[in-house]
Amino acid sequence: MQGQFQRIDRYEAEKNFRHFMNLLNKQVYGHAAERHGKRVQVMPVSEGGDSIRYHYHAIIDCPRPELHFEFPAMIRTCWLRTPWGYDQIDIQSSCDEGWSNYISKFRSKVEYDMSFDWTNCHLD
Repeated sequence: MQGQFQRIDRYEAEKNFRHFMNLLNKQVYGHAAERHGKRVQVMPVSEGGDSIRYHYHAIIDCPRPELHFEFPAMIRTCWLRTPWGYDQIDIQSSCDEGWSNYISKFRSKVEYDMSFDWTNCHLD
């Protein structure tokens, strides 16, 4: 399905993000992701609906210093392996207050309270 332009809803977008995180957790932690529930910390926020394509912004914590340089490539690879992994990906190595403000903005969110994807959120 990748590369096709098809409208999806919030449920499909959340399902796709969950799949992405499962792939990333497996990539980072191997079998420990499944066996022991090891997961990368993530705060996902969705935007879209009406006339705006559903998409995600997220704060994803690199879990180990030795992965710092390869982690962006891992994110990109895992995202593109999902059914709705659109290849417009912008990965930054640091998160500041500006990024937090940007992903939590009101604009581009049809239902603001529903845009924080608590189902796929994992914070220790």
